[in-house]
Amino acid sequence: MSHFLIEGAIFQEAEVVKSEPGKAVFRMTLQTADDINQNKRLYPSKVLEEGMKEVESRMKRRAFLGELDHPVPTGSQFDEIRQTTVMLKEVSHLIRDYEWRGKKLVGELETVNTPNGSILLGLLRDRSGVGLSMRGMASLKKLRDYNEVEGPLMIIAYDSVSLPSHSSAIVDFNEMKFENKSLLVEHACGDVVCTENGLCYLANYFDKLVETRMIRFFKSWV
Repeated sequence: MSHFLIEGAIFQEAEVVKSEPGKAVFRMTLQTADDINQNKRLYPSKVLEEGMKEVESRMKRRAFLGELDHPVPTGSQFDEIRQTTVMLKEVSHLIRDYEWRGKKLVGELETVNTPNGSILLGLLRDRSGVGLSMRGMASLKKLRDYNEVEGPLMIIAYDSVSLPSHSSAIVDFNEMKFENKSLLVEHACGDVVCTENGLCYLANYFDKLVETRMIRFFKSWV
């Protein structure tokens, strides 16, 4: 014999059992301008400023995302599509604002609620020296001892890495805060009271709602 089943939510109280960091929000140097980095590249201030202007709209909609590590070429092939794409499943953080401090480009970052975001958060909680490294596209002007980046510069992402190309692009724990999240446990024991509209409550919780006149039972206050 078949039965017609309707699933309904059971409303109950939750108890805060502990609180732990849920995300990190911090400011750090993304890179420096007019300085030869460890990859023997120099980013002129004007080129970098124009490149950052182009990503401001992505920042405003919280879409200027970065991955945990740069994409690694597969085998001997250099996958241009992969290198120029931010894979959502690889994202660990986003950049939500930036400012200039002299020649240093400083960004405000936030870890995100993804598997890689949890890894980055764990590294930051352990005070690991995580850095950032830019991934972008531009022309290079070859000079004697280095390559100068020419505009227009298309900035794809600032990925979190262990060895950044700019030595100053290391997380600064003096400009970091951790935002806590509360872990809740629900008590699922005791009798259940269901109202005529199909909502069900644990008996003890239902009594509290009635006492505080938060709910009505059978179209009238009880």
